[in-house]
Amino acid sequence: MVRYTSPDGDTREVPVGKEQSSTVLTGLRPSVEYTVHVWAEKGDRESRKADTKAPTDIDSPTNLVTDRVTETTATVSWDPVQAVIDRYMVRYTSPDGDTREVPVGKEQSSTVLTGLRPGVEYMVHVWAEKGDRESRKADTKALTEIDSPQNLVTDRVTETTATISWDLVQAVIDRYMVRYTSPDGDTREVPVGKEQSSTVLTGLRPGVEYTVHVWAEKGDRESRKADTKAPTDIDSPTNLVTDRVTETTATISWDPVQAVIDRYMVRYTSPDGDTREVPVGKEQSSTVLTGLRPGVEYTVHVWAEKGDRESRKADTKAPTDIDSPRNLVTDRVTETTATVSWDLVQAVIDRYMVRYTSPDGDTMEVPVGKEQNSTVLTGLRPGVEYTVHVWAEKGDRESRKADTTARTDIDPPRNLRPSAVTQTGGLLTWTPPSAQIDGYLLTYQLPGGTVKEVQLGQGDPRFELQGLEHGVTYPVSLVAFKGDRWSRSAATTLSTVGARFPHPSDCSQVQQNSAAASGLYTIYLHGDASWPLQVYCDMDTDGGGWTVFQRRNTGQLDFFKRWRTYVEGFGDPMKEFWLGLDKLHNLTTGTPTRYEVRVDLQTANESAYAVYDFFQVASPRERYKLTVGKYRGTAGDALTYHNGWKFTTFDRDNDIALSNCALTHHGGWWYKNCHLANPNGRYGETKHSEGVNWEPWKGHEFSIPYVELKIRPHGYSGEHVLGRRKRTLGEKFENFLTAHLSNHRTRQDQPRVGAA
Repeated sequence: MVRYTSPDGDTREVPVGKEQSSTVLTGLRPSVEYTVHVWAEKGDRESRKADTKAPTDIDSPTNLVTDRVTETTATVSWDPVQAVIDRYMVRYTSPDGDTREVPVGKEQSSTVLTGLRPGVEYMVHVWAEKGDRESRKADTKALTEIDSPQNLVTDRVTETTATISWDLVQAVIDRYMVRYTSPDGDTREVPVGKEQSSTVLTGLRPGVEYTVHVWAEKGDRESRKADTKAPTDIDSPTNLVTDRVTETTATISWDPVQAVIDRYMVRYTSPDGDTREVPVGKEQSSTVLTGLRPGVEYTVHVWAEKGDRESRKADTKAPTDIDSPRNLVTDRVTETTATVSWDLVQAVIDRYMVRYTSPDGDTMEVPVGKEQNSTVLTGLRPGVEYTVHVWAEKGDRESRKADTTARTDIDPPRNLRPSAVTQTGGLLTWTPPSAQIDGYLLTYQLPGGTVKEVQLGQGDPRFELQGLEHGVTYPVSLVAFKGDRWSRSAATTLSTVGARFPHPSDCSQVQQNSAAASGLYTIYLHGDASWPLQVYCDMDTDGGGWTVFQRRNTGQLDFFKRWRTYVEGFGDPMKEFWLGLDKLHNLTTGTPTRYEVRVDLQTANESAYAVYDFFQVASPRERYKLTVGKYRGTAGDALTYHNGWKFTTFDRDNDIALSNCALTHHGGWWYKNCHLANPNGRYGETKHSEGVNWEPWKGHEFSIPYVELKIRPHGYSGEHVLGRRKRTLGEKFENFLTAHLSNHRTRQDQPRVGAA
């Protein structure tokens, strides 16, 4: 019989055959020291009991499991042993023999292995210990995960590429894998060598934020995926083009970007830093730059925007056109010259160019300084219409050409001379003008004042006057014409007898040559035969012999003229006219003759006059300064106020007033500050001092309807001239009044002469 008893009294007995000398105790509990008694039995008799101890082994941990594995840890768990123990021991060993042992409390059935290396398969042993006894070792494997790439960075991003970099993993791997996915699900995967820690993502679309995953692989195992974002740059507008450029605008166009954007932005900057920015709709690929300055090269930048992100800036240049000269005007035209003027351009330029071309293609070009706005065309041929082009230049760039025409005057016949003079006629010869003409008009005046006209063809430059009176000097003038255009007149006299004054220097000498009637005559400045001048001679007033230099009697002629016109003279001596400052200067200076001046004034019911015993007009250098002498008459003294003053027109201010007297009083005169006499004022104007005034007679608010200014040698009287037909001023005014009343109805609806 065998009895075994545990320390807690649990007892079992088992019989054993008499032939056997051993038996196996079963049902023991691990790590328990049993007391074993063995004795023999015969019938109901038994031997003394032999005893011994039977300590069972500690049981080994079972169901060893590895879970919750990471790259550097693993959890090992087991079923607890039945034996009473002091502790568990856990040993884990790497393939290269690196071993660690850790004790685990007897109540615990798991522990976390730490300090593991990623991607390594560890051998793990677990056993129980009691004193110096230990159970059998249970074992398992603990394969750590491959570690994930870290510090994932996106850099060197362009519109279609991005560089992804990471820190290499610790685990031994076969490769890295990189996957990048667009928002619309377009995905690509690329393998990367295990030694590499970066790769370039290609084939990306501009302006798209890609999601990038990177992981490591070993066989069929892979690490956790590290992820980042790779937003590609918005692509820049390309093929930037500037076209349809004008002086103040330019059109900028570009190829649209591929990226999804909110808008385009266009910035244009002038060389002096003036900058403008304009937004352009995302569907548009062009815009018009406005408000540009002519002749300026703008720098233009165009970029795309999405939120607060913007593409690279594409740039180009937009040089605006140089603006064209405007308001091209041709004036001061003579037979061989013409003045062309224009408004200055806004652009910064090097020069102006002026080209003028005749109908037969003869062309000349002249440069003009950039500060100048006019030039005189010279070397022109008379009677030719030139085409004139003016443009601005800067370097090799030029503005559009402005054009006008300049039609030169027909040159007059030259060297008009009488020859083969008889008692009843004579031959007139001349040199033809160089211009192409249709013919001539020859005019000569009979002693009674009747004017005869003869139209001649363009052929033989000669004409024979016949049937003239004996002992008479005939004024002759000759003009050339083409269509409705006329040359200046050439003048001479044909005297059938030796007159007292073959070349009378004024109307007093004309009168002494037996000319009795008032009318047009040719005089010769200073008695010089080469210096003829056609004038109106008043042979009636106060004994006659007056050379008339101004008349106002109908208001049909505008006296609000520029300086050059007053210098040269204007109007018709038979009607309203101004003889000209140059002629007055030449008549009254450079001669021993002292001239007096007479002013005749008349209304419908009254008349008055003023005479000054000295009259002289100075040279152009002195601006035709007026000098008058002592007054006598019935109109009152208005000219002494103007004595010593220069002539003023609206474009040449020589008075002492704060404003331009000619401009404010609508005439040209020897203004001071401003006037007591305004014979050249606005006809019929009753506004204060703006009409035809003689202040001492009618004040400043009455426009005198008839004015005539005339000169003759001081002290001259023509009363001794026999056979003179007298005509009173009243008769002359009756003629004026009839003409004035007949024209009044047609004039009353027209603008006033000289009105602004």
